Amino acid sequence: MLEYIVQPGNSLSGIAKKFGIPLSALIAANQITDPNQLKVGQKLLIPSVTTDQATLPPTPPPPAPLPSALAIDRKKFALAPGQFFAQDFPKDLLVLHFTAGQSARSAYDTWRGTPLQVATAYIVDTDGSIYECFSPGAWAYHLGVTGAASANWKHDKRSIGIEIANPGPLVIDKTNPQQLNWWPGNFTSKWCTLAETTRYATAPYRGFSHFAPFPTGQTDAVIALVDHLCQAFSIPKVLAPAAQQTEFDMTFFNTFKGIATHQNFRKDKTDIGPAFPLAKVAP
Repeated sequence: MLEYIVQPGNSLSGIAKKFGIPLSALIAANQITDPNQLKVGQKLLIPSVTTDQATLPPTPPPPAPLPSALAIDRKKFALAPGQFFAQDFPKDLLVLHFTAGQSARSAYDTWRGTPLQVATAYIVDTDGSIYECFSPGAWAYHLGVTGAASANWKHDKRSIGIEIANPGPLVIDKTNPQQLNWWPGNFTSKWCTLAETTRYATAPYRGFSHFAPFPTGQTDAVIALVDHLCQAFSIPKVLAPAAQQTEFDMTFFNTFKGIATHQNFRKDKTDIGPAFPLAKVAP
């Protein structure tokens, strides 16, 4: 989490507004019992309201996922009441994320370990298993949009988030140019060697040149889930024009209805990234 040192004239509500987070989230993350007792020089943790594991406290490595038939499991990773907002809102948008982790379990455990309602309705595991974490008509924080575009968290409310278990960007090791690392420990955790060409994709995007690939079975499951949700909620099964698909463009995506990705709503995010075959989702 980010840290902030309280300055003269600061208030909790003002700090929450500055960082584009709910006041309740700031209070919960810092276990504040009296909001009126803020002190100059006090250190505050600034929680994230996006779902990426890289922005949330890390969890221990999960056990290897077990293969299963392509179906929606609504029990295994169901979130408890209070870990999402139960109010239903009309949906006109699907948003694809990757978890920045290696399994559905690790994402679920990370979300359960936070005091915030941070989650997506679905996680698709590496083996193609689909898990429903809460009813898709409900909502939770998952985009982390700030500023005027985040008014009343409208994009979190109008969208259904789908997390895809995937480590995301990879970086060449500083001491071994033949090794690729993923993000834990500031990109010091070994992922693979450059000789293991099936374990990474090479494509430049937002400061990174290598990304972890998505298994075929997982991609097929995402396509099937997107098709199901578009039909169930009458969401247009369309992608943004090619020129916008990899761009952060709130002027465009503020009113876009269809299938988008996290990178369209945050200029500092790389999900879904160049390794995912986005064109197959809405051919």
